[in-house]
Amino acid sequence: MNNHFLNINHLLLSLLFFVTSCNGQVKTDPPQVIINQQIPIEGDHPKIVRTQGASSGNLTCALEDRDGNLWFSTDGEGVYRFDGKSFTNFTSKDGLLNNTTTTIIQDKSGHILIGTNAGICKYDGKIFSKYFESDTLNNLRIIALLEDRDGNIWFSAMNKGVYRYDGTKLSHFLYNYKHPIFADKQEKMISDIIQDKKGNIWFSSFNRGGAWRYDGKTLTHFLPSADYYSFFEDERSHAYSDSDTKYVHSPDYITDDMIHSMTEDTSGNLWFATRRHGICIYNGKIFTSFKGNEVFGKISPITILEDKKGTIWLGTEESGVFSYDARLNDEVGQGKTFKNYTTTDGLVNNSVRSILEDKYGNLWFGTRWFGLSRFDGKTFTTFSEYKEE
Repeated sequence: MNNHFLNINHLLLSLLFFVTSCNGQVKTDPPQVIINQQIPIEGDHPKIVRTQGASSGNLTCALEDRDGNLWFSTDGEGVYRFDGKSFTNFTSKDGLLNNTTTTIIQDKSGHILIGTNAGICKYDGKIFSKYFESDTLNNLRIIALLEDRDGNIWFSAMNKGVYRYDGTKLSHFLYNYKHPIFADKQEKMISDIIQDKKGNIWFSSFNRGGAWRYDGKTLTHFLPSADYYSFFEDERSHAYSDSDTKYVHSPDYITDDMIHSMTEDTSGNLWFATRRHGICIYNGKIFTSFKGNEVFGKISPITILEDKKGTIWLGTEESGVFSYDARLNDEVGQGKTFKNYTTTDGLVNNSVRSILEDKYGNLWFGTRWFGLSRFDGKTFTTFSEYKEE
C-alpha cells in the first residue's frame, strides 16, 4: 500500500462513497498471460480507456503479481489487470465488493487482496469473494493493506483504526485501549502501513496523528515538536500499558503530523511523504527535515518508491515525479542529484498517485484522471486515453 490529495479529507470522503455487495460472479476473460517480453512501444498498444461520463478519479495503487500481471486500483472504476497484451477491467458486476478501490496486495497464498469502500475483496484467479463474512467488516472503508513476514494481514479503515488478522483471529488493534493514542477520532485515519527490515510495523496518519512504530510489544508514537528543526531527547516520554502492549510517546520528533505514505530504503532509512513539509527521513535516531530545501521542502509528495537501483522516486500532488539518487551525493538536499519529470517530458499527468517498478525495471506512474505512464529510463509511454462516447 494507501494511499492522496488536493484536499485529503474531501478526496477520501469522495473516494469512499459508493457501497455495493460481492456477488461472486466469475469474470469471463482470457487466461492470465505471463509477460515474457517488453511491451512494444511502436505503433498502437493497449490502453486504459476513460469515456465521457466515467468517474474522474485516480489510479490509487499498483501491484505486479507473481505471474507478471500488473494490477491498478481506482477510485470509481474498480480494478484493471494488464497481462502484457490487454487491460481487463473488473468491477462490481464481476463480483468486486465495490468500485472504489484504494489498495491492492498479493498474499503468500497467491490471492489478490483488494481494499475497497466495502471491505476487503479476495481474488483467487477465477472469482472475487469476501475476505471476511462479517457484514460489519464488509462495511469498512479500507485505506491501507499489509501482509507482514509472519503472514498476518494488517489493514486500516476510515475512522476505525487498525485491524490485524492472523488467519484465525481478528484483532481490532490500537482502538479500544485506554490511552491517549487515537483518542481523537480523526487520528484513526491511518494512511499507510509498512514493515521495516527489523520487523517493526509502522503506521502513518494523514489527519494530525503523526506516526507509530510497533515492535510486537511496544507502540512508540512520533509527533512533531513546535520547532520543526529541533531534534533532541528530553524527559517528556510518557508510557501507558495494558496486558499486552506498552505505549510510549517518543522524544524524537517527526516534522509533520499529516503523512500520506512511507517507505524504507535499502540503507534502512524511513522516508515519510508529508502533506505540509515535503519529505522527512528517519535514520533510526533522528528525523531530518527539508522544510527549507528547494526541492524536498517545497513539493507535496503523495507516494514514494525506491527502485532496484536505489533511486528514490517521489510522486507529487501537482509537480510530476522527482527522482533522487543518493549514491551520487553524500548529503540529501544539495539539489544536484534530483530530476523532475512532468507532462513536458511525456508524463500523462502531473498529479502522480501511485508508482510501480515492474520486473524489467520499467516504472509505471498512475495519475489523476486514470492516467497511466510507463517510463523505461529514457522515454514515457502513455497507456491511457480519453474518448468521447
